[in-house]
Amino acid sequence: MVRVTGNEASMVLVMGVTGSGKSRFVNLLRGGSVEEGDGLMSVTQECQIVRVKIGSELAYVVDTPGFDDTTRSDADIFEEITTFLATQYASGLALKGITFLHRITDVRMQGSTLSTMTMFKELCGDHALKSVVLLTTFWDKLSDKSIGARRQQELRQEFWLDMTAKGSQVRRFDGSRDMAEALVMRLVDRPPVVLQIQRDIMQQGKRLEDTGVGRKIATRLDRSLEEKDKELEDLEKQISKASKRRSSRDLKQLEERLGRKLTERERIYASRQKLKASLGPEINAKVEKQQKSSPIMDKIQFFASILGMTVSVTTNIVLPLLGVAF
Repeated sequence: MVRVTGNEASMVLVMGVTGSGKSRFVNLLRGGSVEEGDGLMSVTQECQIVRVKIGSELAYVVDTPGFDDTTRSDADIFEEITTFLATQYASGLALKGITFLHRITDVRMQGSTLSTMTMFKELCGDHALKSVVLLTTFWDKLSDKSIGARRQQELRQEFWLDMTAKGSQVRRFDGSRDMAEALVMRLVDRPPVVLQIQRDIMQQGKRLEDTGVGRKIATRLDRSLEEKDKELEDLEKQISKASKRRSSRDLKQLEERLGRKLTERERIYASRQKLKASLGPEINAKVEKQQKSSPIMDKIQFFASILGMTVSVTTNIVLPLLGVAF
């Protein structure tokens, strides 16, 4: 194992759908540490680590991309988050908890939000849900707070009931720096947690497609591939007919459509192939190599060096805040 220098540190993940305020939350801890978007387009393209000092404790807060990313597939996001978490586990860095953000301004649970929540629960596993804080955000955007209160109660009683039954906490986020700091401080005081995805990949040696999240994504991709194959078959028949009619205009348009569909299929196929990866051996090999080349290193620097990441640094002084005790 790595010989650690300096103080031990803890990690807290910030997760949620695109536009739920993850980067905003992290920037309350350190202004300008991560890029924020002003809409529902995703800005965070990869996991980003920000170091903060909370009282006498060091914490590493991680901004994560959402599964409903506007430019990357769920398979890409899943592979990245899993690689990050598996490497964190292999590096011996303590994960203390997760804040999962949800917009209170959402009138109803959309399909992508429900899908993200399902994958999130699979990622954590039932045993780790006690280390999750479900944080409702953007209360400042509501003119009538009673509407938000009713929505949060609905979330608690219907959509999050199974999670709260296993120990997850629901909190209303007031958008302040004080509360962001206090929430992180409360999580840092908790014992370390090992997520289901870490057990699957690092303890049981599963491939991505054999995990709970991986199976759900693989099923969707397999269905998409079948649909694309049918579309391609239909297009090829149309091209054959247009060729026999010697309709050059129709033929050109159909061939252009065929090219686009082939590109789409290649993208889906590439995503599906990623899920066949077995990350455990690769990550263990990288950890072993790094241990030999740098046997004395701070855990977070050791972890970041394996992933080729940098760590943003800040120091905060946090006072106790009422209303966020778990």
